[in-house]
Amino acid sequence: MGSLKPAERITKSPAPGSPEAADAKPRRRRGRLAVALPLLAAAIGAAGYAWYRERPTSEAEIAHIESLIVAGREEEARALMTEAQTRSRDLDGLRLRIGRAYLRQGLAGPATAMLSKVEPRLMKEERLAIAEYFLVQGDPFSAARFFGAGLQTGLPRTAGLLARYGEALSLSGDGVAAVAAFRESLTLDDSRLNVRMNLAATLANLGRLDESRTEVLAILETDPANARARTLLGALGEPR
Repeated sequence: MGSLKPAERITKSPAPGSPEAADAKPRRRRGRLAVALPLLAAAIGAAGYAWYRERPTSEAEIAHIESLIVAGREEEARALMTEAQTRSRDLDGLRLRIGRAYLRQGLAGPATAMLSKVEPRLMKEERLAIAEYFLVQGDPFSAARFFGAGLQTGLPRTAGLLARYGEALSLSGDGVAAVAAFRESLTLDDSRLNVRMNLAATLANLGRLDESRTEVLAILETDPANARARTLLGALGEPR
């Protein structure tokens, strides 16, 4: 047999048992490995990235967020907290802890955003802080809810607290409950003219004009120049 032409040497398979056949097997293995290794690396990398994205929020991460809040780096803390919440295995616990960190720094807004979502786990003082924030921010409905919850869990029924609770109730449209809160506040401290004024206004809104007039006259007896009381008295008109 004559020698193979160059094209035949390239395309023709080597004879079994020949040196060329023995050398072809390792080359094929190396070729397969060259293809498989990058695929394996990509699979491992994808699995690792998926684990990283779904890993549970760690104690170290929570402590770092707390440290950022203490350092006044609120934007960084907020960004990390947003991401940490997606991975937390105890979301309520995380919100409670970070909300308290904000509250310790006097940051009522972000504290309320966290703590209002875990109301059943709050201490009574935390409920009071949130109620005050809601009332100042113009949300009397939420304020009344948190004031009420605080009183139910043991907040002292002081004249000041009952007055604020009454304001929240009145502004949220629960006049009857507001009157009860204002009257209890005045029973504890009848010198609070602003509380008596709020009581008079709430009674007027309820159509209880005679009771409202009585409260207004009591205010004017102590403070004859009280502009709010004089204005309300004029609006009430003459007794029937």
